[in-house]
Amino acid sequence: MSFQPRIVTIGGGSGAPVILRSLVSARFRNIAAIVAATDSGGKTGHLRSDERDRVIAISDLLRSLLALIPSETSSLPHIQAFTQILAFTDGRRRNAGYNLYYSLLEMYQNDFEKVQKHLEALLRLKFAGKAIPVTMDSCQLLFTTKSGRQFTGEHELDRLSMSKDTVATIQLDHPTTATSPAREAIKKAKYIIYTPGSIYGSIIANFLPDGITTALKESSAKRILITNLVTDRNQTHHYDLRHYHRLLKRHTGLSSPFHIALIPHLSRQQFESRHPQVVQSYALEHSHFMDFSRADLSWAKQQGIEVIKKDIFSITPTLNRLRHDPDKLAPILTEILL
Repeated sequence: MSFQPRIVTIGGGSGAPVILRSLVSARFRNIAAIVAATDSGGKTGHLRSDERDRVIAISDLLRSLLALIPSETSSLPHIQAFTQILAFTDGRRRNAGYNLYYSLLEMYQNDFEKVQKHLEALLRLKFAGKAIPVTMDSCQLLFTTKSGRQFTGEHELDRLSMSKDTVATIQLDHPTTATSPAREAIKKAKYIIYTPGSIYGSIIANFLPDGITTALKESSAKRILITNLVTDRNQTHHYDLRHYHRLLKRHTGLSSPFHIALIPHLSRQQFESRHPQVVQSYALEHSHFMDFSRADLSWAKQQGIEVIKKDIFSITPTLNRLRHDPDKLAPILTEILL
C-alpha cells in the first residue's frame, strides 16, 4: 500500500488487538496504538502489587504491540517461539512477557520507544506501528456507582460486571500527564478509532491524563467508533449511540466525539431470533446484544454521524462467545480509511 494514513487507535483489553490485527492484515503500516496504563487485575494486578504500585500496567501495551507484528512475519518459527515465551505464566503467576518488558523499560529508563526498537532488533522485524502508553505515571482508576459507592482499581469493574449498580463517574487517583508521543500521535492523526472493549477501563481511562483532551481538540482527525457487540451490565446496560455520544462528549470535551459509527448489521431482535443459544449464554451475565433502534439511528443521522452497518462478528465454536472478526473487519476498515 503506497498511501499510509496516520491511524490512531484508542483502547485496550481484548478489543484493541483485534482491531489492530485487522488494520495490519489490511497492510496499514502507520498505526499508533494508544493504551491505558491502569489495569489492576489478573497477572498485571499481582505484579503491580508486588511493586507497590510503582510501575504502570503494561498488559494492554504488550498485547497491542504483539498485534502490530506484520501478518507476513507472524508465522515465522522464531516469532511464534517468542510469543509463546511471552505468554507463559509460571505457578507463582509470574509472566515472562511482563518481566521482559519491565526489564527493558528499566534498561532504557522508561523510554518505551527504545524498548520497541530493541524488540524489533531482537525479532528481526519492523512492527506495523507503535504501541504507546497514554501515561508513564503509575496510577489507579477511581469510580463511583449510581448508588454512591466508591471503588479503586480497574479490577473492580470486572468484579462488579454483573452489578445493577452501574458506573456513574470515573477519575484517576491523582493527576497524571499524558506521554508526549500519545499527544503528538493524536494531533497528527488522519483517523482516530475508538476500539471495542470496556468503555470505562479501556476507552475513557485514556482521556483522563492531562493533555489528551487538548490534543483531541487540536486534531483534525476523523473519529470512528467501533461499538461493542454486547452490553456490560455495570457499564453499558441498554446502551445505544446516544449513550456513547453523551459519555464520550463528556470525557473528551468534543461536541462531536465521533463522526462514524461502525455497528453490527443485525438488530437485537434479528440476532436473538437467529442465535438463541448465544442469547442464553450472555443472559447469565445480565448482558445482551447491542440494540440500535430506528429512532437511535435517525438521531445519529440528525447529528451528522455516518452509521455503517456491517457483518463484523463471529461466534466462537465453544462457549458461544461473540467476537469482532478481524478477517471481516479488514476490508471494511480499508473501505472507510482509504
